Amino acid sequence: MPSWRLRRPMVRSFGIRCRSLRFAGSAAHPHVDMSQIMASNHPGRTSALIQMRNALTTKGYFYASNVDCLPQHYIESVYAFARQLHELPVADKRRCARPNGTYSGSDAGVEELAYEAGSASTVRAWDFSRVRFPTSGQFCPEVHCPVSGLGFHDFLDDLYGRQDRLAVALMTAFAEMLELPTDTFSSCFSGHGHDMGTIRLLHYPAATSSEEARKRHEANYGISPHTDFEAFTLMHQNAPGLQFLPPNGADWVDAPVREEEFVVIVGDILERFTNGVLRATPHRVLQTAHERFSIIRFNAAA
Repeated sequence: MPSWRLRRPMVRSFGIRCRSLRFAGSAAHPHVDMSQIMASNHPGRTSALIQMRNALTTKGYFYASNVDCLPQHYIESVYAFARQLHELPVADKRRCARPNGTYSGSDAGVEELAYEAGSASTVRAWDFSRVRFPTSGQFCPEVHCPVSGLGFHDFLDDLYGRQDRLAVALMTAFAEMLELPTDTFSSCFSGHGHDMGTIRLLHYPAATSSEEARKRHEANYGISPHTDFEAFTLMHQNAPGLQFLPPNGADWVDAPVREEEFVVIVGDILERFTNGVLRATPHRVLQTAHERFSIIRFNAAA
């Protein structure tokens, strides 16, 4: 993880009553219709909240469908932008590499951290956060980012704002589904202009027959198993490879590719705040023979 991403102190917890849940649906990969969550006074809101709680407590994740601010054609444009960034010359990537920039990748000499001893991560990442870019159109001069006319800041700031709409609705919904005041979680992270979210545009190169790839294949990871330390994460992938470990710790589950839906998983902060009623979702990405891109938004929260 980038060294500049801040870990929010986890100093509060809330009394959560554990009740028997009415299981609403038994799909292998649960989804929640976000139009019922994001629209005010939607008649299906209560049902959607039950589905959300059931999904997070039994599976550890759900697919968020019908997110009007993140339609499929827009998601496709994000992947096109991500590909442009990842195809920049290595010299540009090195100039923009951490710790003073927003890029990490072995091609620039800055490898992603591995979460298991003996494992290596092949993922490459471009990062964006309003912590480092606090106001639209204003750059932090000490942060090195692409200046090749791609519109790095403006494009990702727009994506950030769109994801905020979903993130804010989810933070409120998480409190409601646990029968807490609606601002229980959002009040801990919002306000005073502090945007604690981070976007990562990830690229997982396809495995090759090179010696380096052979060594990495022995670890068999695009990124090794871990949980995210933020409140929750929005995830989208354009090809298979992502896996989750459900709360019962049985077997790793392949996450299907759904072009119009983001996956929502729980992070360490919500696990702490809910006294373990919600458990942080272990996940990993296997190294694959095909190239993968992924859109990640960490929320601590927006």
